[in-house]
Amino acid sequence: MDYPVFDIPYQAAYSSSIEFKTTVNEKMKGHEQRYPVWTYPKRTFTLKFDKNFKDRQKLENFFVQVMGQAGKFKFVWAVEKGGNGKEYICNFDTDSMKQNIKDFGYTECELRICTIDDSPIEAVDKLDFYHDAECENSIEFYTLIDKIFTAQNNRKSWWDAPKKTWKLTFRKNAVTRKKLENFFLAKRGKFRSFKWVWKKECGGDGKTYNVRFDTDKLETSISEMGYGELQIELKEVFPTTNPAFEVEKDEIIPRKLLKIEMAGGSIYVLDNETLDVLQYNGESYLGAPLSHGEIVKDDNSSVSKLSIELSNVALSISGIIGNRGDVVTNAPAILLLIFLDVNTNQIIPNLKQVLYAGRCNNLKLDYENAKMDIETELGGFEIQAPVMKYRTGCQVRRFKDCRCGYTGEETSCDRTFDRCKELGNQANFRGFPQMFNELVIKV
Repeated sequence: MDYPVFDIPYQAAYSSSIEFKTTVNEKMKGHEQRYPVWTYPKRTFTLKFDKNFKDRQKLENFFVQVMGQAGKFKFVWAVEKGGNGKEYICNFDTDSMKQNIKDFGYTECELRICTIDDSPIEAVDKLDFYHDAECENSIEFYTLIDKIFTAQNNRKSWWDAPKKTWKLTFRKNAVTRKKLENFFLAKRGKFRSFKWVWKKECGGDGKTYNVRFDTDKLETSISEMGYGELQIELKEVFPTTNPAFEVEKDEIIPRKLLKIEMAGGSIYVLDNETLDVLQYNGESYLGAPLSHGEIVKDDNSSVSKLSIELSNVALSISGIIGNRGDVVTNAPAILLLIFLDVNTNQIIPNLKQVLYAGRCNNLKLDYENAKMDIETELGGFEIQAPVMKYRTGCQVRRFKDCRCGYTGEETSCDRTFDRCKELGNQANFRGFPQMFNELVIKV
């Protein structure tokens, strides 16, 4: 597609930011598990303009041409402005352009443009850049307090040791600043931990800490000649003796896929804000906002339903209704959970879970959203299922039972994949060695 080019000069002083989205789950004793929500980071440029009347009109005309944040355009992050020289497909992040008009028609203006940055990431081994001598440092404990019998003053420290946090300020030239940004990209914000030395030259203790970034957003103020000032927040990560908890061992991204089978064509939705399309079983799932509620049942437990909310921007669902009638109602639908490799964004084979399946009902449309229920008949009786834990270890509780399938002479098994493989019984292994430590599916 041929996009217009944003070639309007901006001031030497501006700012840029990189943003990820990471879910952090706290575990016992201060350990944590993390996984990335966004496949790619969002990059934002905050540009400042100081224009005479003629150049102001040019900027206004471009904003009108792309219709605010609706249209996309090409933007090159100029090397002479401290950038990387790459071309991005961007859009404005606002529908309103505000200007401060001075004497003689001169105007000051600030606009933010944003893009999904899917560029390859340059590897940076460690964070060894010197920061300002002045920094913020804190020591934190986590105490559980009895909120019912407070008069007894029952308290317990949940962590065996305190966690340290740091807020560091960097003032770097263009080359070093880009290395620092690439390091942040390589760690995907909060996701990956790394080793860091709190150098004595910067007021530290000279010790090496296992840390991660405590923010998913890195914002840099860039001045003339590409010099930039930025702050980063680091948080200590407790080491663990259990390899199953090491997030770096299982770098996967959970993704939900919704398929609605209709007459004349189906709807394929991927719950993703930064990935345009994902191929699965020969079908193209389009990235779009997707949310759902909890599974609920009616009073007599004859029907269960799951509320689904999809994007109806550009009247995508409304267009189907208008062209083919209400083919969505009573259409079969299935919600799947799959996993991507965080480094390749490829689907991990043989690792999926059907979260819900049924037929669509109760369709409601507006200009932004399409809401519906996926309902399934339960046959008029109560169905109960246990809480299932999808984890690295085998779910079979009794060695050599019908689910295990092993008939050899060995008398014990530790329910690991390696042990199952050693026994030649890996075909019957009932675990997910590729995934993160534990995923709980409640039915």
